[in-house]
Amino acid sequence: MVTVSAVVFFSLFGGYRDDIDRSELRTAGNALSVEIVRILRRAADYGRAEIVTLIREQAEHAGLIVILTDGEGRVIQGFEPARGLKDGRADIGYADIANHADATGWFDTKLHIGGDWRPSLVRVLTPPTSTSRGASGVLMAVTFGDDRSFGSLDELVGRLIVSALAGLAAAVLIAMLLSRQLMRPLEALTGVVRRFGPDRYDMRAAETGPTQVRELASAFNAMADRVSDNERAMRGFIADVSHELRTPLTSIRGFVEALRDGTVTDPERRASSLEVIHVETQRMLRMIEQLLDLSRLEAGQSRLQRSPIDLDELFGYLESMFAARAREQGIDLRLEISPTVPTVDADYDRLVQVLNNLVENALGHTREGSITVSARREDDGLQLSVRDTGEGIAPEDLARLFDRFWQPESRTGPGAGLGLAISREIVRAHGGRIAADSELGVGTTIIVWLPE
Repeated sequence: MVTVSAVVFFSLFGGYRDDIDRSELRTAGNALSVEIVRILRRAADYGRAEIVTLIREQAEHAGLIVILTDGEGRVIQGFEPARGLKDGRADIGYADIANHADATGWFDTKLHIGGDWRPSLVRVLTPPTSTSRGASGVLMAVTFGDDRSFGSLDELVGRLIVSALAGLAAAVLIAMLLSRQLMRPLEALTGVVRRFGPDRYDMRAAETGPTQVRELASAFNAMADRVSDNERAMRGFIADVSHELRTPLTSIRGFVEALRDGTVTDPERRASSLEVIHVETQRMLRMIEQLLDLSRLEAGQSRLQRSPIDLDELFGYLESMFAARAREQGIDLRLEISPTVPTVDADYDRLVQVLNNLVENALGHTREGSITVSARREDDGLQLSVRDTGEGIAPEDLARLFDRFWQPESRTGPGAGLGLAISREIVRAHGGRIAADSELGVGTTIIVWLPE
Protein backbone atom coordinates (compact mmCIF):
# COMPACT_ATOMS: atom_id res chain seq x y z
CA MET A 1 0.00 0.00 0.00
CA VAL A 2 2.81 2.42 0.89
CA THR A 3 4.66 1.53 -2.32
CA VAL A 4 1.60 2.10 -4.49
CA SER A 5 0.92 5.42 -2.77
CA ALA A 6 4.52 6.51 -3.33
CA VAL A 7 4.44 5.58 -7.02
CA VAL A 8 1.19 7.47 -7.54
CA PHE A 9 2.55 10.46 -5.62
CA PHE A 10 5.81 10.50 -7.58
CA SER A 11 4.03 10.33 -10.92
CA LEU A 12 1.54 13.06 -10.04
CA PHE A 13 4.12 15.26 -8.36
CA GLY A 14 6.60 14.75 -11.22
CA GLY A 15 4.09 15.99 -13.79
CA TYR A 16 3.16 18.85 -11.51
CA ARG A 17 6.79 19.92 -11.06
CA ASP A 18 7.45 19.68 -14.83
CA ASP A 19 4.56 22.07 -15.42
CA ILE A 20 5.98 24.47 -12.83
CA ASP A 21 9.49 24.29 -14.35
CA ARG A 22 8.21 24.96 -17.87
CA SER A 23 6.13 27.86 -16.61
CA GLU A 24 9.21 29.32 -14.92
CA LEU A 25 11.24 28.80 -18.11
CA ARG A 26 8.62 30.62 -20.16
CA THR A 27 8.48 33.51 -17.71
CA ALA A 28 12.27 33.87 -17.52
CA GLY A 29 12.66 33.24 -21.25
CA ASN A 30 10.11 35.91 -22.20
CA ALA A 31 11.88 38.49 -20.05
CA LEU A 32 15.27 37.46 -21.41
CA SER A 33 14.12 37.49 -25.03
CA VAL A 34 13.01 41.11 -24.62
CA GLU A 35 16.48 42.07 -23.38
CA ILE A 36 18.25 40.10 -26.14
CA VAL A 37 16.10 41.71 -28.87
CA ARG A 38 16.87 45.11 -27.39
CA ILE A 39 20.60 44.31 -27.43
CA LEU A 40 20.47 42.99 -30.98
CA ARG A 41 18.57 46.02 -32.23
CA ARG A 42 21.35 48.24 -30.86
CA ALA A 43 24.09 46.06 -32.30
CA ALA A 44 25.38 49.07 -34.25
CA ASP A 45 26.16 50.80 -30.95
CA TYR A 46 28.21 47.92 -29.57
CA GLY A 47 31.08 45.85 -30.71
CA ARG A 48 30.63 42.14 -31.30
CA ALA A 49 32.45 41.24 -28.08
CA GLU A 50 30.26 43.67 -26.10
CA ILE A 51 27.09 42.14 -27.54
CA VAL A 52 28.21 38.61 -26.58
CA THR A 53 29.14 39.85 -23.10
CA LEU A 54 25.78 41.59 -22.61
CA ILE A 55 23.83 38.49 -23.69
CA ARG A 56 25.92 36.25 -21.45
CA GLU A 57 25.40 38.61 -18.49
CA GLN A 58 21.65 38.63 -19.04
CA ALA A 59 21.59 34.82 -19.27
CA GLU A 60 23.66 34.38 -16.13
CA HIS A 61 21.48 36.88 -14.29
CA ALA A 62 18.39 34.86 -15.27
CA GLY A 63 20.12 31.57 -14.36
CA LEU A 64 19.60 30.27 -17.90
CA ILE A 65 21.65 28.92 -20.77
CA VAL A 66 20.80 30.77 -24.04
CA ILE A 67 21.53 29.65 -27.58
CA LEU A 68 20.80 31.90 -30.60
CA THR A 69 20.52 30.21 -33.98
CA ASP A 70 19.36 31.11 -37.42
CA GLY A 71 16.30 29.58 -38.99
CA GLU A 72 18.22 26.50 -40.03
CA GLY A 73 19.65 25.76 -36.59
CA ARG A 74 23.15 27.17 -37.15
CA VAL A 75 24.51 28.98 -34.11
CA ILE A 76 24.98 32.67 -34.84
CA GLN A 77 28.61 33.62 -34.52
CA GLY A 78 29.36 35.80 -31.58
CA PHE A 79 26.06 35.01 -29.86
CA GLU A 80 26.93 31.72 -28.27
CA PRO A 81 26.74 31.98 -24.49
CA ALA A 82 26.58 28.17 -24.26
CA ARG A 83 30.07 26.73 -24.51
CA GLY A 84 31.06 24.38 -27.24
CA LEU A 85 28.44 25.38 -29.80
CA LYS A 86 30.18 28.12 -31.74
CA ASP A 87 29.73 27.57 -35.47
CA GLY A 88 27.78 24.44 -34.54
CA ARG A 89 24.16 23.38 -34.93
CA ALA A 90 21.31 23.10 -32.45
CA ASP A 91 19.19 20.65 -34.52
CA ILE A 92 16.17 22.92 -34.40
CA GLY A 93 14.58 24.94 -37.18
CA TYR A 94 11.64 27.12 -38.18
CA ALA A 95 9.66 24.08 -39.34
CA ASP A 96 9.69 22.63 -35.82
CA ILE A 97 8.45 25.87 -34.33
CA ALA A 98 5.72 26.26 -36.96
CA ASN A 99 4.43 22.71 -36.38
CA HIS A 100 4.72 22.38 -32.61
CA ALA A 101 4.81 25.78 -30.89
CA ASP A 102 2.03 26.53 -28.43
CA ALA A 103 -0.08 29.70 -28.24
CA THR A 104 2.70 31.60 -26.50
CA GLY A 105 5.19 30.78 -29.26
CA TRP A 106 7.27 28.38 -27.17
CA PHE A 107 8.21 24.85 -28.32
CA ASP A 108 9.19 22.08 -25.86
CA THR A 109 12.22 20.06 -26.99
CA LYS A 110 15.56 18.64 -25.88
CA LEU A 111 18.98 20.01 -26.90
CA HIS A 112 22.41 18.45 -26.55
CA ILE A 113 24.25 20.95 -24.36
CA GLY A 114 27.55 20.38 -22.58
CA GLY A 115 27.43 16.63 -23.18
CA ASP A 116 23.89 16.22 -21.75
CA TRP A 117 20.46 16.19 -23.28
CA ARG A 118 18.55 18.94 -21.55
CA PRO A 119 14.83 19.75 -21.69
CA SER A 120 14.58 23.14 -23.37
CA LEU A 121 12.16 25.75 -24.69
CA VAL A 122 12.62 27.40 -28.12
CA ARG A 123 10.90 30.38 -29.69
CA VAL A 124 11.35 32.81 -32.63
CA LEU A 125 12.78 36.27 -31.95
CA THR A 126 12.14 39.31 -34.13
CA PRO A 127 15.17 39.46 -36.41
CA PRO A 128 17.60 42.31 -35.71
CA THR A 129 17.81 44.93 -38.43
CA SER A 130 21.56 45.36 -38.40
CA THR A 131 22.77 41.82 -37.83
CA SER A 132 20.30 39.83 -39.86
CA ARG A 133 21.87 37.39 -42.27
CA GLY A 134 18.83 37.32 -44.49
CA ALA A 135 16.86 34.89 -42.41
CA SER A 136 13.30 35.64 -41.38
CA GLY A 137 14.09 35.36 -37.71
CA VAL A 138 16.40 34.15 -34.98
CA LEU A 139 15.66 31.16 -32.75
CA MET A 140 16.38 31.43 -29.03
CA ALA A 141 16.67 28.23 -26.97
CA VAL A 142 16.67 28.46 -23.16
CA THR A 143 17.21 25.92 -20.42
CA PHE A 144 18.13 26.04 -16.74
CA GLY A 145 21.74 26.53 -15.88
CA ASP A 146 24.05 23.94 -14.34
CA ASP A 147 23.12 24.92 -10.77
CA ARG A 148 19.55 23.76 -11.23
CA SER A 149 18.26 20.56 -12.83
CA PHE A 150 15.18 20.66 -15.02
CA GLY A 151 12.33 19.22 -12.93
CA SER A 152 12.85 19.47 -9.14
CA LEU A 153 11.34 16.07 -8.24
CA ASP A 154 14.84 14.64 -7.78
CA GLU A 155 15.34 16.99 -4.84
CA LEU A 156 12.52 15.29 -2.95
CA VAL A 157 13.04 11.64 -3.90
CA GLY A 158 15.47 10.92 -1.06
CA ARG A 159 13.30 12.56 1.56
CA LEU A 160 10.18 10.90 0.21
CA ILE A 161 11.85 7.48 0.30
CA VAL A 162 12.95 8.07 3.90
CA SER A 163 9.46 9.27 4.82
CA ALA A 164 7.87 6.26 3.10
CA LEU A 165 10.18 3.84 4.92
CA ALA A 166 9.44 5.55 8.25
CA GLY A 167 5.70 5.37 7.55
CA LEU A 168 6.02 1.72 6.58
CA ALA A 169 7.90 0.93 9.79
CA ALA A 170 5.28 2.75 11.85
CA ALA A 171 2.48 0.90 10.06
CA VAL A 172 4.18 -2.46 10.68
CA LEU A 173 4.67 -1.61 14.35
CA ILE A 174 1.05 -0.52 14.77
CA ALA A 175 -0.13 -3.65 12.95
CA MET A 176 1.96 -5.84 15.26
CA LEU A 177 0.54 -4.10 18.35
CA LEU A 178 -3.03 -4.42 17.09
CA SER A 179 -2.46 -8.04 16.13
CA ARG A 180 -1.03 -8.76 19.57
CA GLN A 181 -3.98 -7.03 21.21
CA LEU A 182 -6.40 -9.08 19.07
CA MET A 183 -4.63 -12.45 19.26
CA ARG A 184 -4.33 -12.67 23.04
CA PRO A 185 -8.09 -12.72 23.75
CA LEU A 186 -8.66 -14.91 20.68
CA GLU A 187 -6.12 -17.44 21.91
CA ALA A 188 -7.75 -17.41 25.36
CA LEU A 189 -11.18 -17.90 23.78
CA THR A 190 -9.85 -20.75 21.63
CA GLY A 191 -8.49 -22.46 24.74
CA VAL A 192 -11.87 -22.21 26.48
CA VAL A 193 -13.68 -23.59 23.42
CA ARG A 194 -11.30 -26.56 23.22
CA ARG A 195 -11.75 -27.44 26.90
CA PHE A 196 -15.52 -26.98 26.85
CA GLY A 197 -17.32 -30.33 26.81
CA PRO A 198 -18.59 -33.15 29.02
CA ASP A 199 -17.71 -32.53 32.68
CA ARG A 200 -16.46 -29.03 31.70
CA TYR A 201 -19.72 -27.30 30.89
CA ASP A 202 -18.85 -24.63 33.47
CA MET A 203 -16.11 -23.16 31.23
CA ARG A 204 -16.74 -19.53 30.26
CA ALA A 205 -14.70 -17.07 28.18
CA ALA A 206 -13.47 -13.72 29.49
CA GLU A 207 -15.25 -10.93 27.62
CA THR A 208 -12.19 -8.74 27.03
CA GLY A 209 -10.33 -7.30 24.04
CA PRO A 210 -11.64 -5.50 20.96
CA THR A 211 -15.38 -5.13 20.43
CA GLN A 212 -15.65 -8.00 17.94
CA VAL A 213 -13.80 -10.38 20.27
CA ARG A 214 -15.98 -9.35 23.23
CA GLU A 215 -19.11 -9.99 21.16
CA LEU A 216 -17.77 -13.40 20.11
CA ALA A 217 -16.97 -14.31 23.72
CA SER A 218 -20.42 -13.14 24.83
CA ALA A 219 -22.08 -15.26 22.13
CA PHE A 220 -20.03 -18.29 23.18
CA ASN A 221 -20.96 -17.79 26.84
CA ALA A 222 -24.64 -17.55 25.93
CA MET A 223 -24.34 -20.76 23.91
CA ALA A 224 -22.50 -22.44 26.79
CA ASP A 225 -25.29 -21.44 29.18
CA ARG A 226 -27.88 -23.01 26.88
CA VAL A 227 -25.82 -26.19 26.48
CA SER A 228 -25.38 -26.41 30.26
CA ASP A 229 -29.10 -25.90 30.83
CA ASN A 230 -29.94 -28.55 28.23
CA GLU A 231 -27.46 -30.95 29.79
CA ARG A 232 -28.95 -30.44 33.25
CA ALA A 233 -32.45 -30.81 31.81
CA MET A 234 -31.48 -34.01 30.05
CA ARG A 235 -29.96 -35.50 33.17
CA GLY A 236 -33.00 -34.46 35.16
CA PHE A 237 -35.28 -35.92 32.50
CA ILE A 238 -33.47 -39.27 32.60
CA ALA A 239 -33.60 -39.29 36.39
CA ASP A 240 -37.31 -38.45 36.37
CA VAL A 241 -38.12 -41.13 33.80
CA SER A 242 -36.12 -43.70 35.77
CA HIS A 243 -37.94 -42.75 38.97
CA GLU A 244 -41.39 -42.80 37.38
CA LEU A 245 -40.82 -46.16 35.69
CA ARG A 246 -39.24 -47.78 38.73
CA THR A 247 -42.48 -47.82 40.76
CA PRO A 248 -44.71 -49.68 38.27
CA LEU A 249 -41.87 -52.00 37.27
CA THR A 250 -41.20 -52.86 40.91
CA SER A 251 -44.88 -53.56 41.44
CA ILE A 252 -45.12 -55.70 38.29
CA ARG A 253 -41.96 -57.62 39.23
CA GLY A 254 -43.27 -58.39 42.71
CA PHE A 255 -46.60 -59.75 41.51
CA VAL A 256 -44.99 -61.71 38.67
CA GLU A 257 -42.54 -63.37 41.08
CA ALA A 258 -45.38 -64.20 43.49
CA LEU A 259 -47.35 -65.83 40.68
CA ARG A 260 -44.27 -67.59 39.34
CA ASP A 261 -43.08 -69.20 42.58
CA GLY A 262 -46.59 -70.28 43.62
CA THR A 263 -46.93 -67.90 46.57
CA VAL A 264 -50.34 -66.79 45.26
CA THR A 265 -52.55 -69.87 44.84
CA ASP A 266 -56.01 -68.49 45.56
CA PRO A 267 -57.83 -67.84 42.24
CA GLU A 268 -59.26 -64.55 43.49
CA ARG A 269 -55.83 -63.30 44.57
CA ARG A 270 -54.31 -64.49 41.30
CA ALA A 271 -56.95 -62.51 39.38
CA SER A 272 -56.29 -59.46 41.57
CA SER A 273 -52.53 -59.75 40.96
CA LEU A 274 -53.04 -60.02 37.23
CA GLU A 275 -55.29 -56.94 37.31
CA VAL A 276 -52.59 -54.94 39.12
CA ILE A 277 -50.04 -56.06 36.53
CA HIS A 278 -52.41 -55.00 33.74
CA VAL A 279 -53.09 -51.58 35.31
CA GLU A 280 -49.41 -50.85 35.91
CA THR A 281 -48.55 -51.95 32.37
CA GLN A 282 -51.18 -49.62 30.96
CA ARG A 283 -49.82 -46.83 33.14
CA MET A 284 -46.30 -47.39 31.78
CA LEU A 285 -47.58 -47.43 28.19
CA ARG A 286 -49.45 -44.14 28.72
CA MET A 287 -46.34 -42.58 30.24
CA ILE A 288 -44.17 -43.70 27.32
CA GLU A 289 -46.72 -42.41 24.80
CA GLN A 290 -46.85 -39.07 26.62
CA LEU A 291 -43.04 -38.85 26.66
CA LEU A 292 -42.85 -39.55 22.94
CA ASP A 293 -45.59 -37.00 22.28
CA LEU A 294 -43.81 -34.39 24.41
CA SER A 295 -40.49 -35.06 22.67
CA ARG A 296 -42.08 -34.61 19.23
CA LEU A 297 -43.74 -31.37 20.32
CA GLU A 298 -40.53 -29.95 21.79
CA ALA A 299 -38.61 -30.89 18.64
CA GLY A 300 -41.24 -29.30 16.39
CA GLN A 301 -41.91 -32.61 14.67
CA SER A 302 -45.62 -32.76 15.49
CA ARG A 303 -47.51 -31.03 12.68
CA LEU A 304 -50.70 -29.17 13.44
CA GLN A 305 -53.82 -29.74 11.37
CA ARG A 306 -55.31 -26.25 11.58
CA SER A 307 -58.92 -25.42 10.79
CA PRO A 308 -61.49 -22.88 12.08
CA ILE A 309 -62.58 -23.98 15.56
CA ASP A 310 -66.30 -24.31 16.34
CA LEU A 311 -66.41 -23.49 20.07
CA ASP A 312 -69.97 -24.79 20.43
CA GLU A 313 -68.80 -28.18 19.18
CA LEU A 314 -65.69 -28.06 21.38
CA PHE A 315 -67.60 -27.17 24.54
CA GLY A 316 -70.30 -29.71 23.69
CA TYR A 317 -67.61 -32.39 23.62
CA LEU A 318 -66.30 -31.29 27.05
CA GLU A 319 -69.79 -31.46 28.49
CA SER A 320 -70.33 -34.97 27.17
CA MET A 321 -66.99 -36.10 28.57
CA PHE A 322 -67.06 -34.56 32.06
CA ALA A 323 -70.64 -33.54 33.02
CA ALA A 324 -71.60 -36.95 34.45
CA ARG A 325 -68.37 -37.28 36.42
CA ALA A 326 -68.75 -33.75 37.82
CA ARG A 327 -72.29 -34.52 39.02
CA GLU A 328 -71.07 -37.70 40.73
CA GLN A 329 -68.48 -35.63 42.61
CA GLY A 330 -71.04 -32.96 43.50
CA ILE A 331 -69.25 -30.30 41.42
CA ASP A 332 -71.00 -27.74 39.25
CA LEU A 333 -69.43 -27.81 35.72
CA ARG A 334 -70.09 -24.52 33.91
CA LEU A 335 -69.37 -23.83 30.22
CA GLU A 336 -69.44 -20.16 29.14
CA ILE A 337 -68.89 -18.70 25.65
CA SER A 338 -68.82 -14.92 25.18
CA PRO A 339 -70.95 -13.54 22.29
CA THR A 340 -67.95 -11.66 20.88
CA VAL A 341 -65.60 -14.63 20.89
CA PRO A 342 -63.34 -14.63 17.81
CA THR A 343 -62.80 -17.50 15.40
CA VAL A 344 -59.32 -19.00 15.44
CA ASP A 345 -57.54 -21.58 13.31
CA ALA A 346 -56.19 -24.39 15.47
CA ASP A 347 -55.70 -28.14 15.59
CA TYR A 348 -59.03 -29.37 16.99
CA ASP A 349 -57.70 -32.65 18.41
CA ARG A 350 -54.73 -30.94 20.05
CA LEU A 351 -56.97 -28.27 21.57
CA VAL A 352 -59.24 -31.04 22.93
CA GLN A 353 -56.12 -32.65 24.43
CA VAL A 354 -55.22 -29.39 26.22
CA LEU A 355 -58.69 -28.84 27.65
CA ASN A 356 -58.99 -32.50 28.64
CA ASN A 357 -55.79 -32.19 30.68
CA LEU A 358 -56.94 -28.97 32.33
CA VAL A 359 -60.45 -30.16 33.21
CA GLU A 360 -59.12 -33.57 34.33
CA ASN A 361 -56.69 -31.85 36.72
CA ALA A 362 -59.45 -29.55 38.01
CA LEU A 363 -61.78 -32.48 38.73
CA GLY A 364 -58.99 -34.42 40.41
CA HIS A 365 -58.17 -31.62 42.85
CA THR A 366 -61.56 -30.05 43.55
CA ARG A 367 -63.63 -31.52 46.37
CA GLU A 368 -66.58 -29.16 46.21
CA GLY A 369 -67.72 -26.02 44.47
CA SER A 370 -67.49 -25.46 40.73
CA ILE A 371 -65.33 -25.70 37.64
CA THR A 372 -65.85 -23.02 35.01
CA VAL A 373 -64.59 -23.35 31.42
CA SER A 374 -64.94 -20.05 29.52
CA ALA A 375 -64.06 -18.55 26.13
CA ARG A 376 -63.85 -14.84 25.30
CA ARG A 377 -61.97 -12.28 23.21
CA GLU A 378 -58.75 -10.95 24.73
CA ASP A 379 -55.81 -9.02 23.18
CA ASP A 380 -56.91 -9.70 19.58
CA GLY A 381 -57.14 -13.40 20.25
CA LEU A 382 -59.09 -16.18 21.94
CA GLN A 383 -58.72 -16.70 25.68
CA LEU A 384 -59.76 -20.06 27.13
CA SER A 385 -59.73 -20.47 30.90
CA VAL A 386 -60.42 -23.30 33.33
CA ARG A 387 -61.16 -22.03 36.85
CA ASP A 388 -61.79 -24.33 39.83
CA THR A 389 -62.52 -23.88 43.53
CA GLY A 390 -60.11 -26.60 44.60
CA GLU A 391 -57.23 -26.77 47.04
CA GLY A 392 -55.02 -24.30 45.14
CA ILE A 393 -51.26 -24.22 44.61
CA ALA A 394 -48.62 -22.56 46.79
CA PRO A 395 -47.00 -19.46 45.19
CA GLU A 396 -43.54 -21.04 45.26
CA ASP A 397 -44.85 -24.02 43.26
CA LEU A 398 -46.51 -22.05 40.45
CA ALA A 399 -43.21 -21.51 38.59
CA ARG A 400 -42.77 -25.29 38.23
CA LEU A 401 -46.36 -26.14 37.46
CA PHE A 402 -45.69 -26.84 33.76
CA ASP A 403 -42.43 -28.77 34.27
CA ARG A 404 -42.44 -32.43 33.27
CA PHE A 405 -42.83 -35.01 36.06
CA TRP A 406 -43.47 -32.29 38.62
CA GLN A 407 -46.44 -32.37 41.02
CA PRO A 408 -47.00 -30.54 44.30
CA GLU A 409 -46.36 -32.69 47.34
CA SER A 410 -49.94 -32.09 48.45
CA ARG A 411 -51.30 -33.67 45.29
CA THR A 412 -51.64 -37.42 44.79
CA GLY A 413 -53.00 -39.36 41.87
CA PRO A 414 -52.20 -41.73 39.04
CA GLY A 415 -50.69 -39.10 36.72
CA ALA A 416 -46.98 -38.78 35.97
CA GLY A 417 -46.93 -34.99 35.82
CA LEU A 418 -46.70 -34.77 32.01
CA GLY A 419 -50.15 -33.43 31.10
CA LEU A 420 -49.44 -29.76 31.77
CA ALA A 421 -46.01 -29.96 30.14
CA ILE A 422 -47.63 -31.38 26.99
CA SER A 423 -50.37 -28.72 27.14
CA ARG A 424 -47.74 -25.96 27.28
CA GLU A 425 -45.94 -27.29 24.19
CA ILE A 426 -49.22 -27.61 22.24
CA VAL A 427 -50.14 -24.01 23.06
CA ARG A 428 -46.65 -22.79 22.09
CA ALA A 429 -46.90 -24.68 18.79
CA HIS A 430 -50.03 -22.61 18.06
CA GLY A 431 -48.14 -19.39 18.77
CA GLY A 432 -50.03 -18.85 22.01
CA ARG A 433 -49.23 -18.81 25.70
CA ILE A 434 -50.41 -20.54 28.87
CA ALA A 435 -50.27 -19.31 32.46
CA ALA A 436 -51.60 -20.18 35.89
CA ASP A 437 -52.95 -18.19 38.82
CA SER A 438 -53.72 -19.86 42.12
CA GLU A 439 -54.36 -19.29 45.81
CA LEU A 440 -54.24 -21.94 48.49
CA GLY A 441 -57.72 -22.89 49.71
CA VAL A 442 -59.41 -20.71 47.06
CA GLY A 443 -58.72 -22.36 43.74
CA THR A 444 -56.66 -22.33 40.52
CA THR A 445 -57.18 -20.71 37.13
CA ILE A 446 -55.33 -21.89 34.01
CA ILE A 447 -55.47 -19.40 31.12
CA VAL A 448 -54.73 -20.29 27.49
CA TRP A 449 -54.42 -17.55 24.85
CA LEU A 450 -54.39 -18.25 21.11
CA PRO A 451 -53.88 -15.63 18.36
CA GLU A 452 -56.55 -15.01 15.74
